[in-house]
Amino acid sequence: MFDKMIFNTRTIYQPDVQSIVDKNHLEMCSYGDEIYYQSTAYGNFDGIFIKIRGSTIQIKCSLHKIYYKLTEGSLDNSRMFTVSQAKQAITMLFDKVGVSMEGVKVTYYEIGINMRMRVDPLEYIREVNGVGVDTGKKELFNDANFEKNRQKTTERSRNYKKVMKIYDKTFEAKNKGRNVDDNVLRVETIYKRQNVPLSEIFDSCFLRKATGRFYNDWNNLAFVRELRADKGMKASQIEKAREIMRVGTIEYAENCKKAYRDGRMTKKQWETVRTFIKVWKDIRVHFTMIPKEKEIEYKSKLLHEFQQAIN
Repeated sequence: MFDKMIFNTRTIYQPDVQSIVDKNHLEMCSYGDEIYYQSTAYGNFDGIFIKIRGSTIQIKCSLHKIYYKLTEGSLDNSRMFTVSQAKQAITMLFDKVGVSMEGVKVTYYEIGINMRMRVDPLEYIREVNGVGVDTGKKELFNDANFEKNRQKTTERSRNYKKVMKIYDKTFEAKNKGRNVDDNVLRVETIYKRQNVPLSEIFDSCFLRKATGRFYNDWNNLAFVRELRADKGMKASQIEKAREIMRVGTIEYAENCKKAYRDGRMTKKQWETVRTFIKVWKDIRVHFTMIPKEKEIEYKSKLLHEFQQAIN
């Protein structure tokens, strides 16, 4: 469930540096008068990237990949990966690097789940436009670095500490020359600029909050739904209801008000919208958003995989 992590510590002693350098095939580099050490291209095969500056060591790796590398010999993050396996991976990682886990801080981590879907993942990705619980729902955008509907993410500026993305894991892996199962869809939450003690990252309280938040967010992935209206509802009412149920009354009112000011909506149309919004609480019972087959399948797969992953 946990994937990429970045670890930072200042607990290494200078006499231990050369031992860590030799053990992990680091190369000596310089910047002005400063001497530091970092992983070479060997890290691409080993799956571990290390940098030592003074008494500070930074370690980057995918716990998911390193677990399968150390247990089965291949850097693979397409299969099931549980919390228990992530704990084992951390112990194996620090043993391999030769660094104590004492005093280590986690500054970046990812939580994700892979799901084997019935059809091509892009069929699901194209039908979603937002993610998260209602009070904190975030819009999903097509990632310009991928083919359309192969990956969507929330806003990714450096000011955001939390980024969420849904993508076609099969497509991504095959582009990198890796063989994985067909139709693997991945949902993932990235936490940047963190400062979590490693001793707490797998504490039951932290785990319960982190994994619970992950599931609640992704269980509220906003799919395009079918609107059903009771008999007697007019086409104009159905269209207004569809927009309100998609974006909410406040945003709908703001969008229509702007359209009226810009001349794209008449005064009569704007007044009709305002009247409809005022009575929305009373008439909303006549409209129902029905989930489609892909949303039902997605939520079933998410729950199944999540229940396995948290063990």
